[in-house]
Amino acid sequence: MRRFFLFISVLLLSGCLTAPPKQAAKPTLMPRAQSYQDLTHLPEPAGKLFVSVYNIQDETGQFKPYPASNFSTAVPQSATAMLVSALKDSGWFIPLERQGLQNLLNERKIIRAAQENGTAAVNNQRQLSSLVAANVLIEGSIIGYESNVKSGGAGARFFGIGASTQYQLDQIAVNLRVVDVNTGQVLSSVNTSKTILSYEVQAGVFRYIDYQRLLEGEIGYTTNEPVMLCVMSAIETGVIYLVNDGITRNLWSLKNPKDVSSPILERYKNTIVPIAS
Repeated sequence: MRRFFLFISVLLLSGCLTAPPKQAAKPTLMPRAQSYQDLTHLPEPAGKLFVSVYNIQDETGQFKPYPASNFSTAVPQSATAMLVSALKDSGWFIPLERQGLQNLLNERKIIRAAQENGTAAVNNQRQLSSLVAANVLIEGSIIGYESNVKSGGAGARFFGIGASTQYQLDQIAVNLRVVDVNTGQVLSSVNTSKTILSYEVQAGVFRYIDYQRLLEGEIGYTTNEPVMLCVMSAIETGVIYLVNDGITRNLWSLKNPKDVSSPILERYKNTIVPIAS
């Protein structure tokens, strides 16, 4: 009877941990980290800044490990879109389209040509205004991606029944800087990093239950934190630090000066730069 219950327990655990989902998840909004909540709850500015973002480059030169690489980069190449979204969601900046600027200019040429020919649509009869110029330019790049900066695990086995767990930490780093359009001076610069956690849990049994009869079972699962969400969180954190640094150095101001002591600003202002070990 003991052997029977042991066998049934292994089957139940295996089904609970490794059973695939019955259907694919429905489309939903992208999950966000705590940094997004802080970003969207910053105090209001005295006035929003027009900002241009051209290209946030991946300067890591890292590719996914073989055989899963297929020449794919280790980090997403969509950091520019992430930064534009973070700047807009912060409520402090008005991003101007620069990544697809040529597409915008082409559409404006088409409208002007239609106006000259008298074939413009009703909603395009009005003369086009000049494009808005930016107050500041935000440059940056993904400056680092280090895999396996820390790893470890633990396990135990007793009379053929055991379990183990392993983890690995990767790290990604992002640089953002604010440039004055009038002078080209770098007004503020920040480096942020985010760790990427991957871990694995395994359990198994290996036991002789009778002569020439062996019971062997294994269960386990692996969880990998999405790199895309880590890059986005690092960028959002960088934007918060830029806003905070600008307030401290009087580069821009708050709508209500008393908000300088708001919990979010104070938490990021009091963050101490960690010393590398």
